[in-house]
Amino acid sequence: MTTATRALIGLVLALFTAATAGAQDVLTVGGASARRGEVASGWLEVAAAADEGTRIPVSVVHGARPGPVLALVAGTHGYEYTSIVALPRVRARLDPARMSGSVILVHMANPPSFYGRRIYVGPDGKNLNRTYPGRRDGTLSERIAEAITREVVARATHLADMHCGDGNESLRPYSYWMVSGNEAVDQGSKEMALAFGLQHIVIDRQRPVDPAKSVYTATTAILRGKPAITTESGGMGLTDHASVAAQETGAMSLLAHLKILEGAPSARAANPVWINRSEVIRTPATGVWHPNVEKMQSVAAGTLLGRVTDPFGKTLHEARAPFAGEILYVVATPPVSEGEPLAMVDHVSETAPASAPAR
Repeated sequence: MTTATRALIGLVLALFTAATAGAQDVLTVGGASARRGEVASGWLEVAAAADEGTRIPVSVVHGARPGPVLALVAGTHGYEYTSIVALPRVRARLDPARMSGSVILVHMANPPSFYGRRIYVGPDGKNLNRTYPGRRDGTLSERIAEAITREVVARATHLADMHCGDGNESLRPYSYWMVSGNEAVDQGSKEMALAFGLQHIVIDRQRPVDPAKSVYTATTAILRGKPAITTESGGMGLTDHASVAAQETGAMSLLAHLKILEGAPSARAANPVWINRSEVIRTPATGVWHPNVEKMQSVAAGTLLGRVTDPFGKTLHEARAPFAGEILYVVATPPVSEGEPLAMVDHVSETAPASAPAR
């Protein structure tokens, strides 16, 4: 059996599972199992292998009536705290007796990074949001990705991967609308991004297209026929009220948008700012970062974003804006290692996309 055939079979099975998940009398994710009208919490166990294992805290809120199944994934990066703080608040507001559909809450996708206060990577040195769909016989990050793909993505019909700036990143709120080329899925993802309510929306046409090499959490869902978005609110390891509230309000608004909850979406973006070009600026050298810009700052092409120096103060690299735009985030702490981000620059589209743009 070829890799392409296996991927096709996996896609068909995933679509079948998603289509039937909302109609199941019992919804089970790891050790959390809920009947219709019930709430359950438990652990998604990731067994130890050549390295340590972990336990991912999950909740299932199984609506009294059938409907979509929305997966809300927090803490893919363990130092990104706002969604981790927000999801218990979302859980407390859900009454399954009044729901038409269900919610899977992954309260903390990456416990080793959270408890280890690690930015970007886990104990195995891998970025969880670069390892999907994962491997059951892989390292810890790969096994976490495989477990979430198998237990969460496969059971959901829609997914939101909830991020913020990592512990070193100062970030303005925004979300990603990822364009896959599947018009129905792309339109569903676009509507989810609008419903979540963050005004700045990055149009991302560069995500992978192979379900067997999906890389990112949200892309893993999209390539299995499920609309999905990535959201960003907060940063610098902070849990300020506004950033946490944006995650909570956005999640509740998504539930209304999908008709899992009654009523209209509470946070739908009224005047969305569509970003048609963006670029992450990375450092070619390990050193000390001296930023020269702040989040939300407008910059001209060629603007000095900051300098990387050695410990003695000698300049190793000058980072400059590749085009005129706005700073979506900037690393605001001094340590940087070769290949890591320094800042992200975006360019705002002059016109709103009427439908899913071409890849």
